Amino acid sequence: MGKVFLVFVAATLLEIFVFIEVGAALGTWSTIALILLSAIVGLSLVRIQGFYTLMEVQRKISAGEPPAKEVLAGIMLALSGVLLVLPGFVSDILGLVLLLPPVRHWLVERWLSKVVLHSQTQGHTFSGEFHRTDTPNHERLSEDAGTTFEGDFERKDPEP
Repeated sequence: MGKVFLVFVAATLLEIFVFIEVGAALGTWSTIALILLSAIVGLSLVRIQGFYTLMEVQRKISAGEPPAKEVLAGIMLALSGVLLVLPGFVSDILGLVLLLPPVRHWLVERWLSKVVLHSQTQGHTFSGEFHRTDTPNHERLSEDAGTTFEGDFERKDPEP
């Protein structure tokens, strides 16, 4: 929790520093106009790319394919939009970098490779058979007294 707090404090101080420097170089009104312009242009780009991402998600769902990459790209586009709306030049630069399709593709591939590797190394899958034996003398239960689950046991280990 302390690291996250330090990152937010450092990002805020960096934004303030860059604001002061740009304001000193361009002037107050030019700096404000530049911030507003970057937000408007950036959000327009997010909207256009978001539309194409949504179309790709719908295409994959129609084809019966999982749209995991497109969903993650959409989340990154939303994050990009938030960064572009926040006042500041550093956040605008980060938002614009996330708008670049090669950057988003690289980040999505990297994240998904970690998730897939992590999920492949977890646990075992078991199926089994269940018989209820808690009645006296193991007498047969009536139909409305419970449910019997039938099946076979098979151990499936992940392939190396």
